[in-house]
Amino acid sequence: MKKIKLTKAHRGPSSTMFTGRPQGHQVREELKLNQCDKDKEEYEISIPKGTTSFNPSFFLGLFYESICNLGGIDNFHRKYKITFEDEDTEVIKCLKEDIADNERQALIEYNNRK
Repeated sequence: MKKIKLTKAHRGPSSTMFTGRPQGHQVREELKLNQCDKDKEEYEISIPKGTTSFNPSFFLGLFYESICNLGGIDNFHRKYKITFEDEDTEVIKCLKEDIADNERQALIEYNNRK
């Protein structure tokens, strides 16, 4: 499994949140996720320590195209595993809730696309 690290720089200057669909799309391009979607590798996406929120807008900018490219959320989960560098269990719990909410939003958009 190959590792892709999101960094504090991807959150923006002195921010603890990943936010903004354009920002997510920009990071997607930087990480070359379109190319990753097409290969046979599996990837671990690492969220850096100090992150307090992972908003749906950023998640959709970063991953929605992958969900579409791969044919749905289940295939996305087989290809990409999201992990957390933080060791605080409460922070991880909150981030997991964010990701679950973000995936629900992505699934709604995916199912409603024309």
